[in-house]
Amino acid sequence: MMVSRHHNDSDSLSPGIGSSQRFGSPTAGRTRLAIVLTAALLAGSLCACGSTSGDGASPSASASSPATSQSPSSTASASSASSPSASASASDSAAASDACTTKELTAKLTQGAGGGAGSSYPYLVLTNSGSRTCTLRGYPGVSLRHGDTQIGAAAERDRTVSASTITLQPGQSAHSALRIVNAGNFDASDCTPTAADTMLVYPPDQKESISIDATGITGCANSDTQILYVQVFQQGEE
Repeated sequence: MMVSRHHNDSDSLSPGIGSSQRFGSPTAGRTRLAIVLTAALLAGSLCACGSTSGDGASPSASASSPATSQSPSSTASASSASSPSASASASDSAAASDACTTKELTAKLTQGAGGGAGSSYPYLVLTNSGSRTCTLRGYPGVSLRHGDTQIGAAAERDRTVSASTITLQPGQSAHSALRIVNAGNFDASDCTPTAADTMLVYPPDQKESISIDATGITGCANSDTQILYVQVFQQGEE
């Protein structure tokens, strides 16, 4: 009887062992689940990478488009910024090429407005002796000389008349009104009167001069005593 009961107990254990072999242990199940989840994650990661690399090219390309679209505005800005200076440069060049040069001009002094109140008012006349049409604008440079020495200060600008561009065809003239104060109006120690023999004239914007006979004009060698004044050029001899 004791043996028979022991055999039954042994048989009753068999189903437990068989059940364990059929369904597996909890540890094995968790291991399979971890493998499945890992595989799923890897597959999802690969899909995500493939999707990102495929779509990434388009945003990159579209992102570069705005940069190239800035070119017209920058070009327009550069164009609008450079146009005024280019126009001004062209205008300056045209004005410089049209200006009468010293070699194209002859000079003389005329009676002008005569004299009075201790001053004389002759006109400095420049005539276009060249073969082309040219222009004068502004003030001449004027000074009195004795031999190779300048007498006193050069002419001071009289700004009572506004400057304008004077167009001279060959043979035409323009004049600048001068004022020459009589040197005798000043104390000799302040003036140091000196007889002039020539008047040196620089046409506007020119570096070469023209000499005019100035016999009979007395200047002040003291440069602190101003006796010469000059206006802008105006059309005609008078």
